[in-house]
Amino acid sequence: MATSLASSPHAYLQVDKAVNVSRPADHPCVLSWEELNYAVFHKNTPKRILVNAMGRCAPGELTAIMGPTGSGKTTLLDLLADRVSSGIISGRIEVNGKRRNPKRFRLLSSYVAQDDSLLGAFTVRETLQFAAKLGVAANVCSFEAELRVQAAIDDMGMLTSQYGKVGLRSCQDAFVGDLFRQGISGGQKRRLSIAIELLKQPTILLLDEPTSGLDSASTYSVVQYIKKLCAQNRTVVCTIHQPSSAVYHMFNNILLLAQGHTVFFGTPSAALAHFSSLGHRLPPFTNPGEFFLQLVNTDFEGGHDTDRLIAAFGTSTSASQLYVRIHDDGAPLDLPWEAALQPSPWRQLRILVIRNLLFGIRHPGIYALRLVMYILLCAMVGTVYLSTNKAIHDDDIAALLFYLQAFLVFMSVAVLPFFLEQRAVFNRERANHSLSVSSYVVATFVASLPGIALIASISSALVVGLVGLLSPGYFWLNLFLSLVVAESLMHVLAAIVPHYIIGIGMGAGLFGMFMVVEGFMLPLDAIPPAWQWLHYVAFHSYSFKSFLFKQFDPQGTPSARAILVRFGVQDTNVDLNMAILAVYAMGLQVVYWAILVKYHTGRR
Repeated sequence: MATSLASSPHAYLQVDKAVNVSRPADHPCVLSWEELNYAVFHKNTPKRILVNAMGRCAPGELTAIMGPTGSGKTTLLDLLADRVSSGIISGRIEVNGKRRNPKRFRLLSSYVAQDDSLLGAFTVRETLQFAAKLGVAANVCSFEAELRVQAAIDDMGMLTSQYGKVGLRSCQDAFVGDLFRQGISGGQKRRLSIAIELLKQPTILLLDEPTSGLDSASTYSVVQYIKKLCAQNRTVVCTIHQPSSAVYHMFNNILLLAQGHTVFFGTPSAALAHFSSLGHRLPPFTNPGEFFLQLVNTDFEGGHDTDRLIAAFGTSTSASQLYVRIHDDGAPLDLPWEAALQPSPWRQLRILVIRNLLFGIRHPGIYALRLVMYILLCAMVGTVYLSTNKAIHDDDIAALLFYLQAFLVFMSVAVLPFFLEQRAVFNRERANHSLSVSSYVVATFVASLPGIALIASISSALVVGLVGLLSPGYFWLNLFLSLVVAESLMHVLAAIVPHYIIGIGMGAGLFGMFMVVEGFMLPLDAIPPAWQWLHYVAFHSYSFKSFLFKQFDPQGTPSARAILVRFGVQDTNVDLNMAILAVYAMGLQVVYWAILVKYHTGRR
């Protein structure tokens, strides 16, 4: 249904008329926290990150958590979102006056991270459609899912501000953008990230630095869209570093942190009055956000005695009023008890395979550029080692087989940056939508096979045809499995490295080590015993032995037999080696799965 809607202009009209973009939240919630403490161990000593933090945000309110760098803003937001699983946590987090139930809270809330984790090869609409299919409850029909996509686009895109119409509706068919194609602006990416989380129709929306990296106009626009969501009876909490004066006055509540302590909580106007009573009157024509940051920032000159400011708030009228409001939140808990039915792993697998296939086709860096390099290289190799060249001997062919196996596999490191791009999206989807890790790993593996098969087919056809190599079927199978293992190894590296440069270095280093011990430069018997184990670990060894055996064993000539004996491959079991390569690839996928399960939970 969603596909037909996306392809029919009449369907757009039908959907647009049906959508109520001002639909209020189904379960209005008051989110409050009191005496919230968090500490981590640093050199066996607890380091306090948050100290007795308190605050409250009601439906229809936009609360901003402000403070200098290192004050605990993101930590507080992560605690409210239940995204912290380490350290020492104490205090109370309540929903409608009752202690928060983490599982039920996830049904009601969505979290927008500071970084925009998006796939640049898809349009805005496609990004939202895939997110809806993966994250919306299974009992939501495809038509309703498309309605939610339209509503999310409208919620984040139909408002016309003093800066003009700059929403998602105007760019819904534009690509998000990446290294190879121009895309939407930074502000539009921010709104798209928020729109993805609106598909879940959350009652509570938590945003980490939604204006980070944006200019003043884009910042104002994004906050204006967020403010619009509050009118739908949503409870919205965000962190923000240094809002402009116009943005500052759009917030309902201000929570000011300093060194993990609450320096103030209340309305923007009450904040001005509070600090004025302490002798810190706002100078004329001064941005309140900048003024407050200067007051509580102790890293530079101009900062004031934060201990006095913290103590002053504890005895202030604002603190007393906040305490009373928190303890008056005893409203009936009208919240869903049953967990929403998540899309089945099989459904997620099908959707992820389709998305990954499209991503691989559209993103030139994954297969297209590699395919061009493989074609040019294999065409050059084929013409250099042309079968009609009588000056080429068996030793030369052995060297060629080593080069082909080593270099064609080596070029797999080129895909690492794009695997990390996908990993960032996976982290977001797993944290917010309970994405099945097994479905993701299987889908990533399955979607990679057609591209690898195409590369292996064209490379084999060029080399085997031009050079006149024997056993073309086994040559293709050997090359295909070697590339599958190499790609699987890149998956593992992409799961453990923080940056693709490190991953490329590690991948190149591993391949270089494997090339040394695979049996061409030195036969196994000549490799020092301390390094012989690496010969068996290197998948290159099984591939290279099989290439040699299938090329020279059928010839039966003295020269061919001498090659087999020299490299110690005269008794090679090619079928066993192919099975080893297949098991090797499966084993790496299991390792990939285990790393994602353990270390990529979306929590810290």
